[in-house]
Amino acid sequence: MKSERVLVLFDEDEEYAQLMGEYLMGCKGLPWKIAVCTSEADIPSICSGRKPVLVTSSSSYNERLRSIDAVKTIVLNDGYGICVEPYVEKYQPAEETLRRILEIYMKDADEDSVEKIRPSGEKAKLIGVFSPVRRCYQTTFSVLMGRLLEDRGRVLYLSFEFCEGSEELIPPDKTGNLSDLMYFIKSPSSVFSVRFRSMVRTIAGLDYIPCALPGTDLTDIPEDEWKSFITRICSLEGYSYVILDLSECIRGIFGILRMCDVVYTLTRNDRVARTKIESYESILKMYDYSDVKEKSIKCSIPSVNRVPSFAGEDLSGELITFIRKQMEVL
Repeated sequence: MKSERVLVLFDEDEEYAQLMGEYLMGCKGLPWKIAVCTSEADIPSICSGRKPVLVTSSSSYNERLRSIDAVKTIVLNDGYGICVEPYVEKYQPAEETLRRILEIYMKDADEDSVEKIRPSGEKAKLIGVFSPVRRCYQTTFSVLMGRLLEDRGRVLYLSFEFCEGSEELIPPDKTGNLSDLMYFIKSPSSVFSVRFRSMVRTIAGLDYIPCALPGTDLTDIPEDEWKSFITRICSLEGYSYVILDLSECIRGIFGILRMCDVVYTLTRNDRVARTKIESYESILKMYDYSDVKEKSIKCSIPSVNRVPSFAGEDLSGELITFIRKQMEVL
């Protein structure tokens, strides 16, 4: 039987070790058991013959630690002591530190070096948001609903649009985005889960994967791969809801909508919007996707005076009231 893998966080700064250790222990889906110590002498007993992933600050790193038979040693640069590659800046948000640790660990890892992750057995509720009508607040609706659902459980937001024009919510990120994650869709579930964990970002409590950069051809990805991707995402431990902000640019959009537990179809109160919705519903019926229409909720965003900030604390106003009303079916 393969021994359980362990990440040892060793830092003589007791406050940092405690806070970072608590954060790591609260993260689900990691490939190691987390152990924290502030005394170098405790490391051998913690490892118990296992090869650890050793994470230590540059001020705590010394020549003796080099003799530890570690799978990988990652130094947190605090500006003092010995700083060697690979290193991560110590004083930054904990989620960014973890993301960099995962990136470094997975760079040379193979399937056998990733702990098998046992699925929780509970799948997240899948919410689709899609409309053939343009400029109907689809992304605003999706993100704010995600923020409001945080009171019910952990939420993941995925945008299938390109990030151009959405920088307020999804800053461009060349180190890992939706199209990059799709490269690992055929990997073992344990590898996919860790790759996902290294790419996920959080704004105001809402988790998201950075959307694809302009120029990425998402239309080349087959429908079956999208379905496999979404199934894996919904099976990840810890999420209660996954919101898909969908776009016509991906293949198999109707099949993906069929996977959703509920679909929100946004529209406007004008003749052109009504004509587009009627045409869309006719196409659903023509291609035997009437079940998608049956689980769809048509929403016409009312005229609002103020759109709350995606990352702001003030979730109030006419738009928020409207979205809360639509959430009653969830």
